[in-house]
Amino acid sequence: MTNEEEIQAEINNAKGMKISELKMKLMAKGVLTTTFLEKEEFVRAYAELVVKDGKNSGFSGLLQTDLNTENDNDDDDDDDDDDDDDDDQPINEEVPKYMKLRVEKLTDLHEEREVLMEQYLKERAAIEAKYEALSRPFYEKRTKIISGELDSKIAVESATNNELPVTSDKESDDQQDTGIPLFWCRAISHMPVTADLVKEQDLESLAPLKDVRCVNYENGKGFILEFEFGKNDFFDNTVLYKSYDVPNLLLADEPILKNVIGTDIKWKPHKNLTVTTVCKQQRGKGKNVGVNRTVSKVVQRDSFFHFFTPPKMPSLETTNEEEVMRVEAAFNDDYDIAQAFRSHIIPKAVLWFSGDALEQEMDAAMEGMEWPTAEVFS
Repeated sequence: MTNEEEIQAEINNAKGMKISELKMKLMAKGVLTTTFLEKEEFVRAYAELVVKDGKNSGFSGLLQTDLNTENDNDDDDDDDDDDDDDDDQPINEEVPKYMKLRVEKLTDLHEEREVLMEQYLKERAAIEAKYEALSRPFYEKRTKIISGELDSKIAVESATNNELPVTSDKESDDQQDTGIPLFWCRAISHMPVTADLVKEQDLESLAPLKDVRCVNYENGKGFILEFEFGKNDFFDNTVLYKSYDVPNLLLADEPILKNVIGTDIKWKPHKNLTVTTVCKQQRGKGKNVGVNRTVSKVVQRDSFFHFFTPPKMPSLETTNEEEVMRVEAAFNDDYDIAQAFRSHIIPKAVLWFSGDALEQEMDAAMEGMEWPTAEVFS
C-alpha cells in the first residue's frame, strides 16, 4: 500500500470525528491549524500524522511518535527519505497522462467554484451587516424601556389609549420600580443553556446590566458579545466583552474556533464574585502543639462572570488525552453559551424574560415528534 493509499484509509477512519477533536489532537502534536477553514483540511492533516507516526488505523487518543525511529541508522534514514519523496507525490502523478488532464480540469472547476463561494460569503456578510444595522434602532429602544427612560412616555400613551394597568389603592408612583429591574438576569435564567450561569451572589451585580449586544465582524468571520453595565459596587468596567473568531461562521459546517478573547474584569477591593475566602482551623505541630490558628485561603467559586475568562489551551509538553478531552468539552460548552446569547437571548430577550420563548420551543419540539397511532393503544 502506498503512502497516499494509507492516508486515504486514515481519512475514511477520521471523517466521523468532530472538528474540535481533530483540532485538539493536532494542536497537542504541535500542528498549527489557524489557516484551516474546512473540515477536510483537519481530517487530511490528522491522517497524514497518523501515517507518519506508523499508525495503521484511526484512534481516539493523542498522536504518538514512532518508537522505531531510534533504531534506524543513518543509511536507513536516507533510504526512508527517498521512499518518502516517492510516496509524497500527488495522486495525479500516479495516473495515466490522459487521466491526469481530466483531474486537472476537475481541479480548475473546483478553484472556479471556490472563487464563487468567496463572493457568496462577502455578499452574505454584507446582508448580515445591513440587517444588523436596520435592527439596531429596535434594540436601542428596547434598552431605553428596560432602563426606565421611557416610563413616562409609556404611561402617557397608555392613558391616552385607555390602557392604564389596574393598580391597588396602596400602589403609588413613589412605589413603582424604574424600568424593568433584573430584566437580563431573568432572561438569562430562563434559557436552558445559560440558566446555570447565574448564581445567587451574582444577582445584585447583574441589576445594573443595561444591555446585551452582539456585533458581527464585517467580514462575517466572527462576533463580539458586549454586556453594558451602569455604575455598580463590584467592578469598574462599563462593558464586559467576549469575542469569537470563527472563520466559517457563515457556513453550515461545524464551527471552527480560531480564537476567543475575554475581558479582564477590574474588580473593586473585596468584591470579586468569582472567588471566596475559606477559613480553616490548623492545629499546631512540634513546639506549637496545642496552639491552633486560623488559616484563610482564597478559592474559586461558581459565578456568571467566569464566562468572560475563556478556556485555556493546555501546554503541549504536559498535555494528555484526558486533558485534551476536558479542554475540548470546555470550548464546546463556552461556544454553546455564546451562541445562546447571539442567536436566542439577544434577538428574543422579551420572550425569554417572560418565559414564552421556552414554551414556544417546547411546542415546536412537540409538533416535530411522531406520535403513536390509535392502533398502538388498541
